[in-house]
Amino acid sequence: MISRRRGREFAMQLLYSVEVGKEAFTEAIKGLSDDPELPLEAREYGVKLARKVLENQDELDAKLSQASANWDLERIAIVDKIVIRCAVAELMFFSDVPTKVAINEAVDIAKKFSTGDSSRFVNGVLDAIAKTFSNSIQRNDQDAE
Repeated sequence: MISRRRGREFAMQLLYSVEVGKEAFTEAIKGLSDDPELPLEAREYGVKLARKVLENQDELDAKLSQASANWDLERIAIVDKIVIRCAVAELMFFSDVPTKVAINEAVDIAKKFSTGDSSRFVNGVLDAIAKTFSNSIQRNDQDAE
């Protein structure tokens, strides 16, 4: 469990380096992998998660925009945006990560790395996004009947 948390934090740091620092993904990995405290399994999970976010960023941002209708995507704090993208990527592409875990981890990471209000904002947006997933699953289940 700890490794996954560290992996999520590593993914967030990688994505921040790419987006804000304008670093190439491979360079960001090299630059951040020097931490002797970072377990290999956390590093691997973080790289896998960050890749998924980068590969699907437009789709993730569309879900984020839809769930935060009163907020322009450009006005959302960069760390909050990255944390939400990571959590949504886990919801969409990592079937072994329960919804509650993805949301709680994102909220905790936002508390640690962002502003005081970020955790409430991240929680609200992710809760709204998660509901769209559960609604579409329920619709698909009803269609199958």
